[in-house]
Amino acid sequence: MNIALLVNRDLASHLALSHLIQILERQNISIFISEKVGADKRRPEPLIELANFENNLLNDGRPTFCALAQSMGCTLENFIDCDNQVNTPQAVAKIAATEPDLIISVRFGLILQDHVINLPKHGVINLHSGLLPDYRGVMASFRAMLNEDSLIGSTLHRISDCTIDSGAIIAKASIPLNMSRSYTLNVLKLYRDGCLEIGAAVDELVRTGQLTTTLPNGEGCYYGFPDKADLHKFFAQNLRLFDSAEIPLINKLYTQT
Repeated sequence: MNIALLVNRDLASHLALSHLIQILERQNISIFISEKVGADKRRPEPLIELANFENNLLNDGRPTFCALAQSMGCTLENFIDCDNQVNTPQAVAKIAATEPDLIISVRFGLILQDHVINLPKHGVINLHSGLLPDYRGVMASFRAMLNEDSLIGSTLHRISDCTIDSGAIIAKASIPLNMSRSYTLNVLKLYRDGCLEIGAAVDELVRTGQLTTTLPNGEGCYYGFPDKADLHKFFAQNLRLFDSAEIPLINKLYTQT
């Protein structure tokens, strides 16, 4: 199966790709990368520090995104020459040239419109790092930690239009939320099981040509990036966005099978 894999240049996408190398090894993969999530807007300082922490980890000797793409037998494509847009004729042509049977999105930072969504015969599926429909949008596990939930999880769902995290649900996977650990570690722990759900969905498509889905139970809530008030509440609960002491635990996540 020809699969166009859409990812973002961040630590969680890097971890997901590391898992998908083996999970999708029988498929013909093309990888496209976005450079960021959301519009150009200055984030509160703690979110900038979080991004810097992730970037430092990405540059501490891990394989580059290009190297991961090469290990999957393909090259890494971006949309810089398309003004970081994915729905322009030039960008759509890039994806169409790979003749995708399926598009898989993992943390991709650009909103897809019909020109892209209608390209593959099996449509577009997205791995969202939150339990839908309750936690639509970005940094779902941050909100779950604020709410002191007992579980966090990922949701694999269809993208059928340009609304965000609202498509039919293919699968969910959940794990206990560890409030003594940082937001970053809790989120990264979601990706092994989430990637396994991607693999199961691809296997089902190859075997039957269709996916079993269920409709979301309501519209849920959409969340944007945390603002200063959200972050103040988060830190007042003695919660952490990241912790350098957890780097060995993050590294172990790369070796999970």
